Amino acid sequence: MFIDINKIGAKGLLLDDSVELDENRLIEENIFFLESVDYNVHFTRERGKIRVRGQVKTKLSLGCVCCLENFQLAVDSKFDIILFPVGLIDDSHSALSPDEMEYIFFDGEEIDLEKILLEQINLFIPHNPACSPLCKGICPSCGTNLNYEDCRCENVYTEMGLLFDKIKR
Repeated sequence: MFIDINKIGAKGLLLDDSVELDENRLIEENIFFLESVDYNVHFTRERGKIRVRGQVKTKLSLGCVCCLENFQLAVDSKFDIILFPVGLIDDSHSALSPDEMEYIFFDGEEIDLEKILLEQINLFIPHNPACSPLCKGICPSCGTNLNYEDCRCENVYTEMGLLFDKIKR
């Protein structure tokens, strides 16, 4: 979804809508959109640059790194970014391409809104997603989800430890 920068008037351009995005463009595998992406974005011109302020909301399904269960993550991200025209890059002084620089660039007369929205969603996704800060995970021996039941092999290790203590005496 491309925005024509010539449509950004003196008061800016406000977009408020929902869109279906390709989950294959999310940074992690096995993350799925549970609903469409709602966005509210305001574009303004600032001395040759484009300022983009907005909010993106959606729900994602992620896998917990502790217990491996899927859980729901509500994304509600506000952002304020400045887009620079590619023409501001002086290639003779930089070994980096526009994609490798810290700044966000646009080329020509269009801005890729979908790319901005996906970037904001990707920034919101935690590095090691956990279903809860109190998630107990799974037993490495028997695979029991410790959030739902006690581990059966834990008793075996305890009993073996008691037996070992008796033998040592």
